[in-house]
Amino acid sequence: MIALRGLCRRALGAAAHVSWTSAAPPASRPSFFHASAAAAAARDPKQMPVIREGAKITPKPRGIEPPPTAAEYNAKTQPNFGSGGGGMSPFTPTSQLRKRKTYQKRMKFLMQTLEVEKMREIAKTSPVVPFRPGDVIRVKVEVLENRRRANDFIGICIARVNRGMGSSFTLRSVVANQPIERTFPTYSPTIKEFEIIERRKVRRAKLYYLRDKPLRYSRFEGM
Repeated sequence: MIALRGLCRRALGAAAHVSWTSAAPPASRPSFFHASAAAAAARDPKQMPVIREGAKITPKPRGIEPPPTAAEYNAKTQPNFGSGGGGMSPFTPTSQLRKRKTYQKRMKFLMQTLEVEKMREIAKTSPVVPFRPGDVIRVKVEVLENRRRANDFIGICIARVNRGMGSSFTLRSVVANQPIERTFPTYSPTIKEFEIIERRKVRRAKLYYLRDKPLRYSRFEGM
């Protein structure tokens, strides 16, 4: 009886081993790489649809003109601004100030004023037009290391950072079935051309979630 039980256990163990090893492997995750233009054009139309002409755009496109400084805004909105001794130009000598300020605070105002003046000067001649996250943008940038030859880069704007002269925007594209992201300074003199190819409907200011999505979400017609 004991020997018969042992044989039965061995037989069941061998059968279980054979059924486990012969089972079909789990289906692998589908590949989302598109090798043809037809497959790229057949992307899901419900994801990031294109905004048509005349439709409401949210968020609104924003240019590179800097916002007014605190002194300019207060002088425009408050009629009695500066009557208490403040509101004077940061370039006023210390001996002529009606209300003394700390040296660090005055230097901060000086740096802000100089930065805004420089930003306004660059904005007059810059080719950058008002844009927003979700726009498909073509940027022509001059490469200094390559004998100042200009290269084109087309991608979806996934982020925009507004930090004065340090402002920048990031474009995401797909090249040879590989995602590529490039960050460009907004006030860079190497930007020669700036064109918005199409606008897409988005609800966020940062589209970092595209990094976790299939590549078809980062493509657009013509790629």
